[in-house]
Parts: sequence; C-alpha cells; structure tokens
Amino acid sequence: MNFEYYSQTLSEEIPNIQRIEELKTKLTQLQKDNSDTTKKEQIIKNEINKIYDIFCQKNPTLFFQYMRGQGKDAEELKDFWIGSLKNQQQKLGKLREKFKEIIDIVIPKIDQDFISILPKYSFAIQFKFKLAKPYISKDDREFYILDNPVKKEWVFKMPMVSPTIWKGNLRWTVRKIKGLTDEPFVSDDNQLVRLFGNEREKESYQQGCLIFYPTFFYNIGVEVINPHDRKTKAGIKPIFIEAVPENTEGIFTLVYVPQFEKDLSKVRTNVKEDLDIIIKAVKAMMFEYGFSAKKSSGYGIIKDELSSCQFVINGISLPEKPKKPKELKRLKSFKELKMVREKELFGFQFFEERAKLIIKELEKFNE
Repeated sequence: MNFEYYSQTLSEEIPNIQRIEELKTKLTQLQKDNSDTTKKEQIIKNEINKIYDIFCQKNPTLFFQYMRGQGKDAEELKDFWIGSLKNQQQKLGKLREKFKEIIDIVIPKIDQDFISILPKYSFAIQFKFKLAKPYISKDDREFYILDNPVKKEWVFKMPMVSPTIWKGNLRWTVRKIKGLTDEPFVSDDNQLVRLFGNEREKESYQQGCLIFYPTFFYNIGVEVINPHDRKTKAGIKPIFIEAVPENTEGIFTLVYVPQFEKDLSKVRTNVKEDLDIIIKAVKAMMFEYGFSAKKSSGYGIIKDELSSCQFVINGISLPEKPKKPKELKRLKSFKELKMVREKELFGFQFFEERAKLIIKELEKFNE
C-alpha cells in the first residue's frame, strides 16, 4: 500500500521535477550573461520555491530521495524544508488543540481518584517541564529527508519520548547512583530488578514496579553539528539533526506499583527504599545527566521551573497544600506572588519534600 501511495504521489509531480531542472538551467544561463537580471533571477527562484513548497506539503522525503537517486541536486529541497520548519511548528500547535482530548486519555491525570484504584502504597508523580537544552533521539524510520530524525508518534507525527526511552534513561541513572559497573550490564541487584524487571529469557522473569507514560512535544527544529577537519581546523560538511528545541514544554508521568508481599512491613520497607532512589534518580536524570541522545554534550536536560506538580500515594494522607517554596518566600510584591502562584512554580524540591514526609510515615508504621 505504501509503494502504491509513493508511486502515485511521485507520478503526479514528475512534470514539476522536470520543470525545476528547466528553471535551474535558465538561472545558470542568466548568471553567465553577467547582465542586470536580478528581477528575472528572483522570479525563477520564487517559482522553484513554490514547487518545493508543494513537495514539502506532500512528502518532502519522497521527492528528496527520488531526486538524489536520479543524480539531481536535492540539497536545495532539504534547505528549503529546513527553512520551512516554522510552518511545521504551526501545524503541531494546531494538532495540540485538536488532539488534546486524545492526549488526556493516553496520559492520565494524576490525582487521588487515579491512585485509589491501585494497590496500597502505590504512588505516582507528574509534572510539566520545560527543556533547558534541545532534545535529540533516533527515530525508527529510515526513509526520511534527514539522516537523523527525532523520534515521533506514528499517527500524528508529534515528537515524543517513549516509555521505553524514559525507562532506559532512568535505569541508567539508577545504576550510576548505585555505582554499578557496565560490565556485565545485566545486574543481579535486587532493587534494580524490582524497579525495572529483568530479561524475559530468564526463568525467574519478573516485571518491574515502574510504569512510564509517553511525553509529547509540540515543537520541532534542527540542530547543526559541523565536524572540523583535523588538518585544516575547518568544518566542510555540516550535519543536520532534527531536535525538539529548548523551552519546549512536556509532561513527565511515572507510576509505581509495589510487588505483592504477604508481609506488609516488607512492602513498606521496599516502598521506602524505592521511593528514595526514584526521587534521586529522576532529579539527576532531569537536571544533571539528561534523557536525550548526546546527553554527554548536555542535550536533554530541563529547567527547574516545574508546574502542575502532582505527587500522590495510596494509603498515606499528605497535606493538600505543601509548604511554600523559597521562591515564594523571597517575593515581596503581591503581583509577583500572584504570577508565581498562577504558574504553580514549585521546582523539584516539591517532590523531595513530599518524599520525606512519605518516608517518615512509612517508618512510623514499621516501628
């Protein structure tokens, strides 16, 4: 079916591909004449750009790969597509409004009603974050106009962080905190297996306690990496990497469901230990290590400007209103105070404070 779609789309635009070659030949001839032909050149360039716009509206990857396969200059089409990314951002913005209801179903609202249906001592955290550095990832699809596309949701083509990416990055961070080596990578650490599970091939296979939800972004851009030649110390071939730009917002959601144990005191002990490492690992992943490809270069970290913070646990009562963070205490102006409250700005200390309260309550039960 894809083959028929590509064939039909391509056959409809063959005349336009041929027209581009004719226009480029005219443009080259005008430039050779060395006469004052600026207006004519601009008219020709505008016509070429109109055709490129048609290609970008239909399937830029298809036309780029076809033109390159035919030995034609396809780099101009790529440059035009990169320049038109603002239009793609507008489309994603419209998708956000259209599919908000769908996203609300995929990503649950974390509250007491949600957590009450889960086993005792299950907990969930959720917050809205803003990227401090661009987010980069590798998409599964190979047929694309760039060699380095960002991972997207398959139906609506929205950039996303999949649950498996969250799980892999948090697992790596936990290993880092616990000082576990990479060799062998598969560890027999009981807490690591409890949180993330182990290989299905093992006879004693078990699923982890953590459940991750996807994060969707409504913005897209391109990062440029220009490797330098060691001899000339100059870059000659820039590499374009599709990315989610900084300042883009996303929602992180994590749910913990404890393992079933007959001894409830053992469950509380496990929850206390797991909660402590999870809070530390989420903080380190978000602000220090990152959750993006090329995270060693600083990609994929967030700003400490969290909003819509939710932290709920089944079986322990917590105060509805947490203590005012330091940011609020320092504010003197009523206007400043109101602006911060409207943003629900807590920072990660909100989760750290709630985790301390929960751990204290769990310790009381076991005393």
